[in-house]
Amino acid sequence: MGPDAPSFEAVAVRRVGASSALIIIALIAGTIAMIAPFDLIFEALTFNSPILRATLIVAMAVIGAACARRLGLRLQGHGTRHPALVGLLAALLVAVYIVILDAFVFRSLLAKDYVEIIGRPLFGRYIYFMTRAFNENVIYRLFAFSGLVMLVSVAASGRKLPFAIVVLLMIVAQVVNIGANVVLVSEQVLTFAVLFYDVLRYIVPGVIWACLFWRYGFFTAEVASVSCHVFLQPALGYLVP
Repeated sequence: MGPDAPSFEAVAVRRVGASSALIIIALIAGTIAMIAPFDLIFEALTFNSPILRATLIVAMAVIGAACARRLGLRLQGHGTRHPALVGLLAALLVAVYIVILDAFVFRSLLAKDYVEIIGRPLFGRYIYFMTRAFNENVIYRLFAFSGLVMLVSVAASGRKLPFAIVVLLMIVAQVVNIGANVVLVSEQVLTFAVLFYDVLRYIVPGVIWACLFWRYGFFTAEVASVSCHVFLQPALGYLVP
C-alpha cells in the first residue's frame, strides 16, 4: 500500500527502529495531552481527565502505528538522505503560503479571537501551536488517516488503493479536525468566503502533512507541521495585528 515495499532483509531492522520511534512519539504525545487536550473531540472523549487523555493518545499512537505498518508506511523518515530537511523546507513553504493568506488575501476575514492570539507574546505562541501541532498529527494523521486507509483497504479486499482515494481520505481526516475545532466553534457567520478560507488555510496544510507522512514518513510530517510555526508565528505577529 505504501510508497515503497521493504525488502525481507530490512524488515527486522525497520521494526526495531519503528518500535523506538513509537515509544518516543507516545511519550511526547502523552505528556502534551496531560497538560492540555487542545482538540475538542479528544477532550470530550476523555472527560477532560489528564490521565484519560494520556492513555487515549498513547492508544491512538499504537493503533495508528500498527495500521501504518500494515500499509507499508513508516514512522521514521525515509525516501531521502535528509528527511528533516525535507520537513523544514515544507514547513517554510507552507508558512509563506499561510502568511500570504492571512496577512494579505483574507486579512478582512480573520476571526477576532484568532487575531488576538496572534498578538500575544511569541514564546507563548510557540509553545501553544507547536505542542498542539504535534498531537494533531498523532490524532489526525497517524491514527485517523492511517486507520481510514486501513479500513478502506480491508473493504477493498486488500487491493492497492488509487492515490486519488488516499488523498480523499487525507482530506476527510482533516475535515473532521477543522470542522470540530475551527468551524463549529467559530463565532463568525459561515459564508462561502469564510468556508473557502478555512479550506485553503487549514485543509490544504493538513493534506500536505499527510502527503509527507505517506511519502517520507511520520517523522518528516511532524518536523514539517511543528517547525512550520517557527517561521509562521513571527511573521504573523508582525504583519497581522
